[in-house]
Amino acid sequence: MSEKGIFTIGQLVQTSGVSIRTLRYYDSIDLLKPSDYTEGGHRLYTTEDLSTLQNIKSLQFLGLSLKEIKDILQKNTVKGEIILQSLNAQKQLFEAKKLEIINILSDINHLIETVKDEEIINIEIFCAMLQKLMFAENTETWFKEHFSDITDELFNINKSEEIDLDKKWTKVLSEIKHLTFIEAIPSSKEAQETVEKLLQLMNETLKGNLDLVEKKLPFTESFKFPNPFTEKEQIFLKEAIRIYQNNCANTQAIIKN
Repeated sequence: MSEKGIFTIGQLVQTSGVSIRTLRYYDSIDLLKPSDYTEGGHRLYTTEDLSTLQNIKSLQFLGLSLKEIKDILQKNTVKGEIILQSLNAQKQLFEAKKLEIINILSDINHLIETVKDEEIINIEIFCAMLQKLMFAENTETWFKEHFSDITDELFNINKSEEIDLDKKWTKVLSEIKHLTFIEAIPSSKEAQETVEKLLQLMNETLKGNLDLVEKKLPFTESFKFPNPFTEKEQIFLKEAIRIYQNNCANTQAIIKN
């Protein structure tokens, strides 16, 4: 800025934080025109122009359009109800953002508690956990539509219980991935023990309603739950579960006989 309080457009940009493109646009719509020009045709602004620019930024904070701001600046007055409506609208907007931030922080804290004891984290499992949190509302809505009689029971869970379940899920899913990686046989003791833990965890997550959900699931509208498994892992898991269920059925048959 010169001693006379004159700004070049570059100096005004540095002082105000508004881009050159924005200042040129304000000029084109007669919202803020330069007070003078250099001999070379470059825009020059005064301290009064800077004050006007700051007022424009202040009124933009209220969510007012540039057309509304231009009218207000020309009249230098505005009806109180317009300012009040704008303030209330901004309040609602920031309250919504506040709630969104609170929910995001809650999800981040949840993930921190879930993975803090893990030395190595499989990124596919982590992303599945993250998606579970991101689409929790959609999941609950789907359950309400198809399993309304047990939805309240399923989702009536505190954060501590939810984190404990997610830790168990992280461990079991990691075991399944590891078994596939070492090319374990689906019928092996390790695979069958892992499948047993998986089914027990599914039943725990569903509050003892695994059989009910399994029976009704084929007749419900599909919902894409987060899936951390590759095609190879899915094939291994399906075969391991099939063997486990056949063994259980044979055991039951022997007991009955």
